[in-house]
Amino acid sequence: HYFQNNLLDSGTRFIFGLDANTYENAKPGKTQCVKEFGEYYTSLGMNSCNGPTPNPSNYTTYNARTFLQTQLNKACTREEFLTKGDVNPKDFVLFYDHDFSSSETSKDNTGEKKFIEKMVFPTLTFPSDHAVLYTELEAKTEL
Repeated sequence: HYFQNNLLDSGTRFIFGLDANTYENAKPGKTQCVKEFGEYYTSLGMNSCNGPTPNPSNYTTYNARTFLQTQLNKACTREEFLTKGDVNPKDFVLFYDHDFSSSETSKDNTGEKKFIEKMVFPTLTFPSDHAVLYTELEAKTEL
């Protein structure tokens, strides 16, 4: 882990937001389980805005293909999107546990700092297919 081995002594702190492409119900050898991802980053001394053990049903994607898109085999109806769509906990803000604690995390799928559960997005007013995560971090030590 380059950052931890080379930059920690320089007074630099690491905060990283990412689409980890994790799944609530992973397919072994094909997709990454959100719980396994949590185990991995905690093994590196890290934590996330979702804590050391992320909740598998804390979804940040609620999207599905329509019948107007080219891959018809992936299309589903409105009633099917929760079971056939991409409804997963994919997004994280990572940081080293010895540097910060996360006191409050929220997500937004409206552009108005609110999250509507089970709402398909993107929409005409919210163009992303991932929710926006925002978290309040408190430094544990001074630089």
